[in-house]
Amino acid sequence: MIKKLLISTVFFSIAVICYSQCPVSVSITANPTGSLCKNTSVKFTANPTNGGSNPQYYWIMGGDTVGNGTSFTTSTNWANVGLIMISNSGCPQDSAYSSSSINTISLQASYQVIIEECNQPKADVQITNVQGGTPPYTYYLQTDNGQISGTDYMQDVPVSSYPLIITDSEGCQDTTWVDVNAIECPPIIPQEVFTPNSDGYNDTWTINNIQFYPKNKVYIFDRWGQRVFYKSGYTNTEGWDAKYMAVDMPVSTYYYIIELEFEKQETIIKNGPVSILR
Repeated sequence: MIKKLLISTVFFSIAVICYSQCPVSVSITANPTGSLCKNTSVKFTANPTNGGSNPQYYWIMGGDTVGNGTSFTTSTNWANVGLIMISNSGCPQDSAYSSSSINTISLQASYQVIIEECNQPKADVQITNVQGGTPPYTYYLQTDNGQISGTDYMQDVPVSSYPLIITDSEGCQDTTWVDVNAIECPPIIPQEVFTPNSDGYNDTWTINNIQFYPKNKVYIFDRWGQRVFYKSGYTNTEGWDAKYMAVDMPVSTYYYIIELEFEKQETIIKNGPVSILR
């Protein structure tokens, strides 16, 4: 009887010793921690509890096993990392799971392309807002001809698409693509003939689409080269009425020169004949 009691006591003591080492669990330590710049390498380390002498580890990202050691390193932005530990401690529960993630800083800029005239090869870019990171920010556009840098306003940027590189005060960088597009306006089409006979129809000279080019100069000459009309900022609502010094010009063919002026490109000149019929 004493021998049976002794054996039972021994087995009970062994069981108490074994199960006192349970349950099995695992946690993850990340280094570095906190909000991190894009593409920062982070080392994840397993911290087992009751894992036994040689537990097995399975690091998981995106549903795939990516490592089997006691630690795992990645620079994947916004990564979610899972860890499965298989214990050999003899506990009824022989596995444990933990997870961690990378909190990545994202910098996103809003911008405005400032275009005031038609068909311009360049425009200005105004950065209007940045979300994320820590201000103040610096910027530069990466072009084929080098960097265009500045604060939040960049002048004379050629028409194209560029990566805008944003850096915050902590040194984090991110990219926003900037599209610099021209405003495509139709070409001017001067009227070839008009009939200034005061019938309310076709009484003044019309330059189609001139409203898209407010910085214009219009010159009209007679066949002998004498200038009979000049207007800066010509509009069709106040077009030439075929008069010179308040006197009707005779039926004939005249010749015009139209200058279209721009801020960011050379002046465009168009010339040709215009005929008066009555």
